[in-house]
Amino acid sequence: MWRLLCVLALVISSDAMPKKYSGIQLKKPVTPRASANRLDANLVQPTHYALDLTVTKDDLENKAEFSGNVQMTLTVGKDTDSFQIHAKDLTFSTVTLTKSGFSGVITTEGPDTDDIVTIKSNQKITSGDSYILEIQYTGKLSDTDMDGFYRSRYTDDDGKTKYLATTQFEEMGARRAFPCFDEPSFKATFDITITYPSTSIALSNTQPKADPSDVGNGLVKVTFETTPKMSTYLIAFIVSEFKCVSGKNAADGTPTEVCGRPGTEGTFSVALEAAPAALDTMQGFTRFGYASLGNKKMTQAAIPDFAIGAMENWGMITYRESDLLWDENQSSNYDKQIIYGDITHEVSHQWFGDYVTLNWWSNAFLNEGFATYFEYHAAAEIQTDWELAKQFVIAEVQPVLVTDSSGDSKPLSYETTDPEEIKERFGDISYNKGGSVIKMLQSFLGIENFKQGLSTYLNNNGVNMATPESLWDSFIEFKPEDVPETVKKVMENWTYKPGYPLLSLTQNGADLTISQKRFLLSDDDTDDTKWYVPITYTTSTDPSKFTETTTKKWLTPTADVTITLDKEDDWIILNNQQVGYYRVNYDKTLLSKIQTVLDSDNLDKIDEISRSQLVDDQLNFARAGKAEYTDVLKFLSFMKRDTSYYSWSSVFNGFSYLLKRTNADNIRNLLKAYVKELMENLLDSVPFTTEKPTDQIYTLKQVLALTWACNLGEANCVNNATAAFTSYTTDNNIPSRNLKSVIYCTGLKNSKNPTEDYKFLYNKYVSTKLATEQLTILKALGCINDSTLRQEYLKLALSDKIRIQDVRYVFQSVYANNEDKGVDDTLEFIKNNYKDFETHFGTQSTLSSLITKVADFITKQTQIDTLSGFLKTEGLDESVVAVGNEAVKSATTNLKTISTLEGKLKDYFSPTSGASINTYHLVNLALIGVVYLFFNFY
Repeated sequence: MWRLLCVLALVISSDAMPKKYSGIQLKKPVTPRASANRLDANLVQPTHYALDLTVTKDDLENKAEFSGNVQMTLTVGKDTDSFQIHAKDLTFSTVTLTKSGFSGVITTEGPDTDDIVTIKSNQKITSGDSYILEIQYTGKLSDTDMDGFYRSRYTDDDGKTKYLATTQFEEMGARRAFPCFDEPSFKATFDITITYPSTSIALSNTQPKADPSDVGNGLVKVTFETTPKMSTYLIAFIVSEFKCVSGKNAADGTPTEVCGRPGTEGTFSVALEAAPAALDTMQGFTRFGYASLGNKKMTQAAIPDFAIGAMENWGMITYRESDLLWDENQSSNYDKQIIYGDITHEVSHQWFGDYVTLNWWSNAFLNEGFATYFEYHAAAEIQTDWELAKQFVIAEVQPVLVTDSSGDSKPLSYETTDPEEIKERFGDISYNKGGSVIKMLQSFLGIENFKQGLSTYLNNNGVNMATPESLWDSFIEFKPEDVPETVKKVMENWTYKPGYPLLSLTQNGADLTISQKRFLLSDDDTDDTKWYVPITYTTSTDPSKFTETTTKKWLTPTADVTITLDKEDDWIILNNQQVGYYRVNYDKTLLSKIQTVLDSDNLDKIDEISRSQLVDDQLNFARAGKAEYTDVLKFLSFMKRDTSYYSWSSVFNGFSYLLKRTNADNIRNLLKAYVKELMENLLDSVPFTTEKPTDQIYTLKQVLALTWACNLGEANCVNNATAAFTSYTTDNNIPSRNLKSVIYCTGLKNSKNPTEDYKFLYNKYVSTKLATEQLTILKALGCINDSTLRQEYLKLALSDKIRIQDVRYVFQSVYANNEDKGVDDTLEFIKNNYKDFETHFGTQSTLSSLITKVADFITKQTQIDTLSGFLKTEGLDESVVAVGNEAVKSATTNLKTISTLEGKLKDYFSPTSGASINTYHLVNLALIGVVYLFFNFY
């Protein structure tokens, strides 16, 4: 995940820069748990569960509850009179432990704050024996947190509310559906039986053994085939009135199907084509067919209320509707790419996560790093013209390089049982960095060695648990001779140390010396971690080599490395296709030679991904104080001639930060004028009126460019967008499916009739049943140019009008799209409505999260004062106060950054700096009264 940076961040990340979770879908949010203390795996192990669940019509529609019976077959490793299992929010009615000759009386204690139930016996439970633990119980179908066994709802075509029961078990939710050993290492097989209303269907991980049987009282019962040996967090079941459509079988004969609420069948087409293609592609990568893993079917289900993007339940993947359902007339190219990426990501988990499973959440990257890698590189073999390997760089690698340059960044693997730290394991480090490091591994091994190693990894660890060492050891026989150590040794610091290296190049004649040091955005200079770094490069002698990613040199932790150029005046670019997980800093001589090429008519001699990397690195060097903004902004002058989607994505990411960390109107507007002038040729390459929906990269670039142009107030963009929006509101001419995000937001920002236009678009949200369209509208409604309407919109997030999964879009659309006004509105909303958060969400975590997010957009002391004053409110929850105080500290630090940064930008834009902004832009800004003349700086 992205996976998610300025006043424009919501629109940019969500609609122009493909990422699995679209920045704010980016990664898997989980509800906090009390603890994650681990069970004793040497004491008792489950080998099989027989789970029998009953969900009646009354349970679904009124009681929001269910009943169950579970029989666990247990093997005992040591003599004991007690052992522990997990259960949460379940009420036990009977508990028995049976074995031939065993007659012990069973009692229970708990669950405690760790969700642990202790099973006690007055007779010895003996080592080496097998027992059956049977528990009858009832549980609640949650309506708020979309975790465990919970209830979702939708409105049918007749306006009637329909309910369904569905699951989300990762990481610790299975214990809310049935008593179990709810840790990934406790693998077992499962026989699942469900009794449910005859008007519904039941779905689970495997195929039904037979057709449902009538059991009376309007109920039917179905039993599913025994599952493969698997972890509890991968179990799933659904009781609903869904309709299912069968798709093409995979090459190994695996049947596929897509299920969703009635009326959505017409939006199944992309999911139906993508799943079998992804299954076949993964078979090619791993040499393992899906069916050979132990499951014989693949169901994909679209859930109306779903907290995350998707979940890799073995044999039945569940998705948020917007991540699975696509309408060819209304959903965008970007939506389609998100769906393809999600499907490939989740399908790859069937191998990496389901068949071979992490041993504990500390190693989440073993699941999510692989899935992120395959999300792009397996999908690239299906959608060959989407340039997904290149998109991987700007969507996954470059964003996490920022995250991982923080002083408090965590390594890919570290031991933890703390629930908050476990939650953090499902963030950018496990996903983006995990995928980036795996890509680097693939690059220095070579693709065929990589594939053979993956096959060995799966063969050695199938239906079992894996550690980082078991992964790296799988490549022992497939390591090229030039790799300086074992793969395990090479990958050691990449796995267990935070951060990454900055490679510094210095020239002495024709010789270049490359050294390394950890890159940090802060001034901390104490970390002496060094890595084994595979180096690729291209020189001016042969600029055709940019696509070659075979390692040419190794930089080791113990020595610098030297490269000798053919000629002293050659230029050199390191890290072809940015396959290495590091930044590159060239000395002034080398950077000057690169600048000369970029400023010439031979711009394309340097590959577009290398240009993107140069831009990203230089802007982050300035951010870290390792380069001057005056030099970096001058370096970027070549972007006036560059129209590549990739280099511009990096430029916009960098300027997102600059706009977010400026406050003075004169500085901010000069910066905007600079960007508008820089992007003139970019805009000419993707005119508003010229769409090419069959060209994926053109379309993504067009949305990216127009989003920025309209937000910066570029007249032609604003005029076209507002005209399209007016045509929609007056004549119901539906906007372009790819430009809707630009048109909706720009139309509302520039509305002359804000109340009418806001109500018009909100009514479109209410009337549509297409999830992708709903999200596009939700992200735009906060753009409205009226504070009263923005407050009204924020309040909708505390009502049943907005699904709980979507409230984050409401909040972000206000505070991220309206500069200081949006922050002020959000802080006022928090102050006036904080009591309603726990009532509506059942927890304070949403309020705490909102405070943290909006605080990152604070640019004024008055806003800090407002937040600080709120935190003194009598009776405010202690957890909210604690989070809020940290947010105030962060915002205070950001104000200092703003002051420093504005001073540096002032230097660049001063008359003596040599910086030039087109007179047209200055006059245009002056006419609307938003910029001071240059002499106002003095």
